[in-house]
Amino acid sequence: MKTLLFIFSLLCANISTAHEYYFAFAEVEYDEINSRIEVTLTVSTHDFEFYLQQKGIIQGDLNINKSDSLKIQLIEEEIIKHFNLTEGINTDYSNKNQKPSLGQLRLDGFETNLTGTVEFYLSMDVYQPLKSIEITFDLLMDKYPNQQNKLYLITRDEKRTIDFLSSKKTQLIELN
Repeated sequence: MKTLLFIFSLLCANISTAHEYYFAFAEVEYDEINSRIEVTLTVSTHDFEFYLQQKGIIQGDLNINKSDSLKIQLIEEEIIKHFNLTEGINTDYSNKNQKPSLGQLRLDGFETNLTGTVEFYLSMDVYQPLKSIEITFDLLMDKYPNQQNKLYLITRDEKRTIDFLSSKKTQLIELN
């Protein structure tokens, strides 16, 4: 009876630690005065480490890889593949001399938290005022089909919440 109870408790413990839904959050602030976009991307540390390990990008946890510039570059590339900001439809493309409005998104750093999350800090330069922006936020969706991502967009006038699902990975957002 004790053996049966022990096996049952192990089975329940295994089931209770699994979660069916996954979430990532991003806070994006468009700072028109300083011509920058700043991003804080928050992901479950365990899920993201497992994801990177499965892709062969890291071994061990994120903090061990923090001082390896090649690993950081690979992590940055993986994030930017799945979290990307591009200029929306606000440009006269007939003018071939017109410069792009957005620079390259870059990883400025990250920190793991005691809450089981990791926060990535990203930024990009804005060369011209934006009227709209297209955001792709499908981070972890290729690994976890039930991944749901939420983005908080902060502009001078307002704060908006935008949801990203596997059926809606990219959205065009009007800024004015």
